[in-house]
Amino acid sequence: MAKIAILGTGAWGTALANVLLSNKHQVAMWGVDQTQINDLKKQVNTQYYGNTKLVSSLKLVTKKSEDIINFKPEYVVIAVPSIHISSTLEMFANKFENMPIYINVAKGFDLKTKNTWSLSISKIIKNNSLGLVTLIGPSFATEVFNKNITVVNTVSDKIELAKKVGALFNTKFFKCVEITDVKGAETISAIKNIMAIGSGILYAQHNSINTRAAILAQIAKEVQSIVKIMGGEPSTLYQFCGIGDIFLTCTDSKSRNFSFGLEIGKFGFKNVKKVLKNNTVEGYWAAKVVYQIITAHGIKAPILTHIYKILYNNESETNFVQNIINEINK
Repeated sequence: MAKIAILGTGAWGTALANVLLSNKHQVAMWGVDQTQINDLKKQVNTQYYGNTKLVSSLKLVTKKSEDIINFKPEYVVIAVPSIHISSTLEMFANKFENMPIYINVAKGFDLKTKNTWSLSISKIIKNNSLGLVTLIGPSFATEVFNKNITVVNTVSDKIELAKKVGALFNTKFFKCVEITDVKGAETISAIKNIMAIGSGILYAQHNSINTRAAILAQIAKEVQSIVKIMGGEPSTLYQFCGIGDIFLTCTDSKSRNFSFGLEIGKFGFKNVKKVLKNNTVEGYWAAKVVYQIITAHGIKAPILTHIYKILYNNESETNFVQNIINEINK
């Protein structure tokens, strides 16, 4: 039985807490939303999961950072919104008497540094941790909370850490498979959010399964090209954090990025961009970073190029799919 602190009391943090509680671990949660904190003390998070209870009580729920530090966790799960990762970690890093292992669940790029999150996090925690493991794969929080069968990857350049973290989470309904390709896994996780926007546009405009299958195949092709350029292993595309997460994010309306793309396809970007003020659409911000990568390296990626142009260069989304088809194998 391990002592685990989860930073973040939202949907994903709560879902992962439920997995860990299923394995009888001692789990503490830290957050800033007092309503969620009050709920979690009663084993619920009504904002996301109604009155469905966690499998058991949490050891601690608090908004005081010192409570988590005094808890002396062996593992620290980073489950706050990505825009708050750096500021949150500054509250905790270098303050634990013990040396915890950190677990990152964020996907995408740190927009300040243009690095993947593991690089940015590692710099903050390097003097007070045993290492960092990223947990990523096809996993909607609601389905994890409800114990639907889910398989993800634990990713670290140290395979023993990836295995150790996987063992914490492994249950009958939640399975972790360890891999060491950090660059490849995190690059795919960032790109698939952009691709989900494009897939949403596709699904809004075309009911043909032929058309959808063609674009999804091209998505995989472009992702693999960029993974190779970024120093990742092309075979990581076939992992759960690869093709599994791409299928999940690019085909289901529970994905924020896919839903945003659907709205663009139906109503046009100019009419829906206002939602960016109130919603976390990671793919919108990541599109800038990835476009810089593909232009710098001369990568032919028509899907990513036209998504960028729709979001930032006022290109019409009307001919999105036809523009891509016209450029395949030119």
